[in-house]
Amino acid sequence: MIRGQRNDPANPARQADRSPAGESSHRRVLSLICAGHFTSHLWTIVLPALFTVLEPVFHVDYVQLGLIVTVTTITSAACQMPCGYLVDRYGPKRLLVIGLTVSSIAYLLMALAPNYPALMALGFVVGAGQTVFHPADYAILSALYPAERAGKPYSLHTFSGFTGSAVAPLAIAGLNAAFNWKIAIASAGVLGLVITGAMMIWLQVPIEVQVTPKAAAAIDHTPARPKRRQGGVTLPSGLAVFLSAPLLLLFGFFAFTSMFSSGLQSYLPATISKIFDASNGAANAMLTVFMATIAAGVLAGGFLADRITNYARLIGVTFIGSTALMFLIAALPMPIWLLFIFFGASGVLQGVIMPSRDKMVRASASERDTGKSFAFVTLAMNVGSIIAVPVIGVLLDNSEARLVFWALAFCLLLAAATVLVPSGRRAGEPERAVA
Repeated sequence: MIRGQRNDPANPARQADRSPAGESSHRRVLSLICAGHFTSHLWTIVLPALFTVLEPVFHVDYVQLGLIVTVTTITSAACQMPCGYLVDRYGPKRLLVIGLTVSSIAYLLMALAPNYPALMALGFVVGAGQTVFHPADYAILSALYPAERAGKPYSLHTFSGFTGSAVAPLAIAGLNAAFNWKIAIASAGVLGLVITGAMMIWLQVPIEVQVTPKAAAAIDHTPARPKRRQGGVTLPSGLAVFLSAPLLLLFGFFAFTSMFSSGLQSYLPATISKIFDASNGAANAMLTVFMATIAAGVLAGGFLADRITNYARLIGVTFIGSTALMFLIAALPMPIWLLFIFFGASGVLQGVIMPSRDKMVRASASERDTGKSFAFVTLAMNVGSIIAVPVIGVLLDNSEARLVFWALAFCLLLAAATVLVPSGRRAGEPERAVA
């Protein structure tokens, strides 16, 4: 795994404008990107927040409603890599506007859905639209901020997403209580259209990520990259970047991390209720504490990411700490108040590494492959979620609740291994980016 930061090339177009006007422009772009990411995460909670309302309306059970969310995730996973290529080829702003528009219209149509199959079909559309955010957002942020100053913008971007997840249940439930479920869902679509309009008007994308390939070649006179050999086979450089050791290890890291986070978010209340005989309210409050402390950890991690060079060591230490907490929860009886402390600590440990994690992705591939690289690791997150949720559901259905935390701890150990083992093997190796 690559340790530290990749030095940005001495390209005047890549250097951040430190003038007051330039800083103001950067803040505006960052605000718009964060607003889009907030909306993206809010959208993922819209339907789950209304499951109890939609069940009698459409005469379906919770498994059928949950299938809509699964379909959305699978569609997003399938579209990640094509979207990454499109971002690198046609520019992130265009893809962001298209994705926001598609998802916004899909939610407006959900408010008018006459039956369950219509909801399912629109779930496919939402998944395709949601695909754009990570590849496009990180392509813009990586072009806008040099590596040594990217930690805080990355942390604000991640923080805005978790804030959307935290706000959504209360906002959607409140709109449903004040009006009805149709207004609640439609409001999510209207919010997306407002953000889309703001991006169309005010989002100014750095020149190196918004021009067409021909225009970029005219500006940057960089010769085309040659094909590379991988295992004796000559591959196009765009494909070879995904077969490089750093990105393959990052794929594993994101997949194992997603198994932990998605498993915990989906089943923490049910698992805690079974093991510790906690009330449903107390168990859900633990999940709220976990999510809130992740957001707090992300903000702290943004400052830390710009002050350290060995990201692998930070991630390894925090994940080993989280693993120990999961082992203790699985193995020992403990009071409810102590569980709140454990999950709060675990949330901080998970959140603090996220900006460093994002900078490792940026450092692992060339600037021309930023969109594809972030699409690749986002695909890993989708894969991890798709695997973990049904597996943990089987454990719970078979009354093996304590095994859930053993399994989650094992996922964290595997994630830590993807950064610690390669780092140890190449200790002292000069830092270099995959070109």
